[in-house]
Amino acid sequence: MVCSFLGCVSTSLPAQAEDQHVAASSQVDEIGISANPAATNAVTGTGWLGEQLGVDKHGIRLGGVWIGGVNDLVTGGVDPGFTGNSSLVVDLFVDLERFAGLKGSSIGVDFLQLNSQATNTDAGSVLGYIGIVNDEPFNRSELLEAWWRQELFDEHLIVRIGKSNPSIDFQDVVRPAPSAYQSRNISAVSSLLYAPIFVLPTLYQSLGSFYDTVYGVTTTWVPSEAFYVSYGAYDGNKTRGVATGLTGPEFNGYYFHIAEAGTNWALGPEQKPGFLSVGGWRQTGKLSTDDGLITEDGAEGAYFIASQLLWYRDPKPTNDAGVSGYVQFGWNDSETQLFNYYFGAGLTGRALVPSRPKDSFGIGMALGWLNPNNFQQDTELALQAYYQAHVAGSIYTETALSYIPDPAAEPGLDAALAVTQQLIVPF
Repeated sequence: MVCSFLGCVSTSLPAQAEDQHVAASSQVDEIGISANPAATNAVTGTGWLGEQLGVDKHGIRLGGVWIGGVNDLVTGGVDPGFTGNSSLVVDLFVDLERFAGLKGSSIGVDFLQLNSQATNTDAGSVLGYIGIVNDEPFNRSELLEAWWRQELFDEHLIVRIGKSNPSIDFQDVVRPAPSAYQSRNISAVSSLLYAPIFVLPTLYQSLGSFYDTVYGVTTTWVPSEAFYVSYGAYDGNKTRGVATGLTGPEFNGYYFHIAEAGTNWALGPEQKPGFLSVGGWRQTGKLSTDDGLITEDGAEGAYFIASQLLWYRDPKPTNDAGVSGYVQFGWNDSETQLFNYYFGAGLTGRALVPSRPKDSFGIGMALGWLNPNNFQQDTELALQAYYQAHVAGSIYTETALSYIPDPAAEPGLDAALAVTQQLIVPF
């Protein structure tokens, strides 16, 4: 991929879950990017940094993304006021087939510098209205990813081993289905900022994700362009509160297993793309509530996600203006996890504002049923609306309004209302 600093958009994800680990080749003008590309793309940025340093030769790609945001918790929650969040990811991808003649092989290494604050804690939100902030420590320098990937049997079987972000490979509703028209491409189904768009709340304590990535193995079978099956086995110590992004793998009985099958399609003469995946998971090890009064031997759950391009303003293949939607559902049988059920849905409009062909906007709803062993109230609801504006080249700015009617972290909290302004700079 050849891009300048102001001339290319972050890599989009194809329908085959594992193929997102290969850097995109040709790049088209895309509309809307993820609010956190490092949480949804295994190969991040535009490759501009490698070009400037002169290393973008022989299969080497160096890029990344910087995300900076300011949040104003206007009212409600635990501690109203301002917080700031900053995330810098530098990404190295090496195509070993071009670099060293190793057919179907590649490696990826990511470094993260995170400087954030307790934004979601201040709001009293368990769901989290800002997805860039998860568990402590909020300030960290870490090796975010380091993996080796091998394609086998004509790219029908793909294996990846090392430290990675399984939330990209599994339950990823942000990943768009491929369009039948090459000129119709979007980078993300939604650019919502809240945490449930990146990780299903029923998997918060188990699934490795940005920025607590994990060591393990991912395998994907891709019999056709319209279908895939993936299985992953990972270090499962995140479930007992370990900051796995900062540690090496542990072999102590805590393991996380997950499997997913997915398919995509195109509807009608306009070939409107859609995507569906279903999955199941198993967490092993002794689990307990925060107070230690309730314990269990492992947990399991299931989920499905789906997205669909609902409407094109102009059926001509050269026009990308339209509306898409997504749904999410998650379940687990745990006595100790934060949430037992979750449902989410959202709508996104793209290129619908005259003279702003790369802008997008959307709304989302996240509803989680809380584990009664951990919380006094039954559910937490989060509503969010955003407008993402294209600045220049690959740079976007985003404004979001978040509302949590009944924050669940503590009993009796007032409704939380927050405004977020965020800048996304892939490079």
